[in-house]
Amino acid sequence: MNNNLTFLTYQEAIVAAKKEPGMEFVALDFNPPKPFLALYIIEVFEDEPDEVNITYEGGELFDMGGEEDFYDEHSVPAAAKKLFYIRRGDLGEDTPNILGMTSEYVLCEVLPGLTAPEDYTEEEFLAAATKAYKEFWRKA
Repeated sequence: MNNNLTFLTYQEAIVAAKKEPGMEFVALDFNPPKPFLALYIIEVFEDEPDEVNITYEGGELFDMGGEEDFYDEHSVPAAAKKLFYIRRGDLGEDTPNILGMTSEYVLCEVLPGLTAPEDYTEEEFLAAATKAYKEFWRKA
C-alpha cells in the first residue's frame, strides 16, 4: 500500500473520475463505537463518459444484511459529500472489487494492518478496525 496517499474531497473525486473513466474513487464512513460501515464509490464508465455513477453500500459489521443505493452526482446524499475519497488504484494493486463484500471484509481490504475477520473476536475486530481507520483514513 502506498504511504503517500492523496485523499480527495467529493468535488475533487468527481473531477478526477471524469478525467479517468473506469477508475473507482472510494470513501468510507465508519464511526465506532457503532459497528456500521457506509461505502461510497464514484466512477465514470468508459462507455458513458458524461455520467457520474455513485454506488452506496452500507451495513453493520458481522451482519450479512445491508443496504445499497445508486446515485448520480446531483442526487447523492449530503453525507457522501462530506467524506474523503481515494483512488482505488492507490490502495494497492491487489485490492479486489469491494462492492458486495460484507462490511468487515471491506475494512480488511481497504485498511492496512487488518487480517481476516475470523482471526478476531467481534470485539477485537471492532477495536482493531477502529484503530486502523483512525490512523489511516482522512476525515473532515
